[in-house]
Amino acid sequence: MIIAGFFLFANGGVMSLVSNFNLGVILTGAAGAFFLLWGIFYKKINKKTAQGALKWVKIAVIALVCIEMCIVAFIAVYGQFDNVNYKEDAVIVLGAGIRGDRVTVPLAYRLNAAIDYHKKNPEAYIVVTGGQGFQETITEAEAMERYLLKRGVNPEKIVKEEKATSTNENMEFSKNILDVRFGENEYTVVVITNNFHIYRGVQIAKLEGFENVHHKHAGLKWYNMAPCYLRESLAVLKMWVFDMLL
Repeated sequence: MIIAGFFLFANGGVMSLVSNFNLGVILTGAAGAFFLLWGIFYKKINKKTAQGALKWVKIAVIALVCIEMCIVAFIAVYGQFDNVNYKEDAVIVLGAGIRGDRVTVPLAYRLNAAIDYHKKNPEAYIVVTGGQGFQETITEAEAMERYLLKRGVNPEKIVKEEKATSTNENMEFSKNILDVRFGENEYTVVVITNNFHIYRGVQIAKLEGFENVHHKHAGLKWYNMAPCYLRESLAVLKMWVFDMLL
């Protein structure tokens, strides 16, 4: 626990300096501090929680950690398997934050996956979706378009959606654009995002009304894994409780 805690705490600290400060970074640092302290005071904690109410508190905490690990494992495995056939009509590339006007590493991975898809199916439209957020000087969609154009993507095949501030809005606003272009649900789309985000991206696309949804994953640097998966696991849990069950 000390080793895991130190790694997570250091990971969160470094990421807060080199990337946009977000919930994933906070969760990584907090999880690191939690495991680090638990490891350092392991014997004292075991003694204090050997019986009574504190014993059940410890059991609850362990259960929550196990549930969290199961959710992370599920979305990690789901995100590794693509089902594209390279005959789809449109691609939706979900935004992932930018620094100033530069794409972040996770977003660059998504865009590179879109470029790879474009080479195999140059007729498909590429919807780049994302508004302007904290620490961003232009919209994510604008930064994404610039990235694609510099790498030879046909400008006539790029469609910008610049208002979305969440994955739900990414899908809602992109669907509005594509419905006008093709007719309501008269097309097939590919959702492109990082592996940790594939499951929720596809489910939200369906919740927002897309009927023909395929997906293609992009990779992720190792140092982005803890912040991204911790934040995503909570988002998936929220989606299950509020969006799919209610």
